[in-house]
Amino acid sequence: MRKPLTGHTSLILLLGLLTAFGPMSIDMYLPAFPAIAREFGVPISAVQFTLASYNIGIALGQLLYGPLADQLGRKPNLLAGMLLYGVAAVGCAFATSVDGLVAVRFMQAVGGCAGMVLARAIVRDRFDGNESAKVFSTLMLIMGVAPILAPTVGGLIIAHFDWRYIFGLLAVLAAITLIFIVLVLPETLPAERRNPVAVRNSFRTYAALLRDKEFVGYALTAGMVQGGMFTYITGSSFVFMKLFGLSEQQFGILFGLNAAGIITASQVNNLLLKRFTFQQILRAVTVFYFGAALVLLLMASTGWLGIYGIAVPLFCTVGCVGLAVPNATAGAMMHHGKQAGSASALMGTLMYSCGALAAISVSVLANNTALPMAATITACSAASVLIFRTMVGNHKVKAQQVAA
Repeated sequence: MRKPLTGHTSLILLLGLLTAFGPMSIDMYLPAFPAIAREFGVPISAVQFTLASYNIGIALGQLLYGPLADQLGRKPNLLAGMLLYGVAAVGCAFATSVDGLVAVRFMQAVGGCAGMVLARAIVRDRFDGNESAKVFSTLMLIMGVAPILAPTVGGLIIAHFDWRYIFGLLAVLAAITLIFIVLVLPETLPAERRNPVAVRNSFRTYAALLRDKEFVGYALTAGMVQGGMFTYITGSSFVFMKLFGLSEQQFGILFGLNAAGIITASQVNNLLLKRFTFQQILRAVTVFYFGAALVLLLMASTGWLGIYGIAVPLFCTVGCVGLAVPNATAGAMMHHGKQAGSASALMGTLMYSCGALAAISVSVLANNTALPMAATITACSAASVLIFRTMVGNHKVKAQQVAA
């Protein structure tokens, strides 16, 4: 085992902030979708492609940081990524067309994903096994504050200012985070543990990881749960604001409640880890996720119970993120300490590829109902059960025993 959780408060808080940039960069501008569509004279479905491009940027960008982090260390890559993120946020604020916004959002994602990749790698540098699952649950708690606050902040900005100020605020937050990285973050990969040929051998490393059935199984299970969440993120502004008539502020409150569900689930996960392995928890969560998604699909198909018939099962499916992702991440990373950066990058790419495909599906299948969102979430949930049972389910994991 590596370090205990005690004595790492400042590190965990900073890692939580870095991982929060992903959801914050998405959730804060969701209430602005109608305003962006009006300004550029396009349908909301066209604005949704700015979200899809962001997910694609995260999926592809992570592949760059993994080998670079294993060869050069964690901190320099974090600094470079956050600098790119801040510059791209300024570019978003000055976008003159929806196509331009799609392009600059892609670059913003490439910069912002550095924090997500390297936070997982840093946790693997310092912690193992169930301890790492507990740290990931804590990061989920910190990260979960972003979806609670971000839509509300975005709604307030839309109510009093132009939507472009949202990206100005993100640029300021990136600058502040850069300062904290310089002052607070230690380098967790010392020179003697770095791989001097990580970049040169990156394709070989990724190929070996893709041949690891268990690693891919954990990553895709998490990806399908996250795919359901990104389906919700992509489609929820239309469903709740257009179909059910919620205001920007009301939508922000509803979005925050779902984020609170993720936070609650992540902390329940910490309690469950005292009695069960992360694998046992993950197996149960995938089944619950599928059941909740079937209820959501039924309600969307029939219209029963109106907004409550959509909101309640959606709360349950989204909450599964707080239980599934920390445990799947611990499982995927536990045997890959020597190439934690590359493993973290590939896992993130697989997860966000699932998210990007789900987001694109909702946009393409849009038919002015809640059915595309519900059907896509159901498909993701069914895939999570199938993938876990066929690729991970037969592997046995002891609660306190992992490979170094």
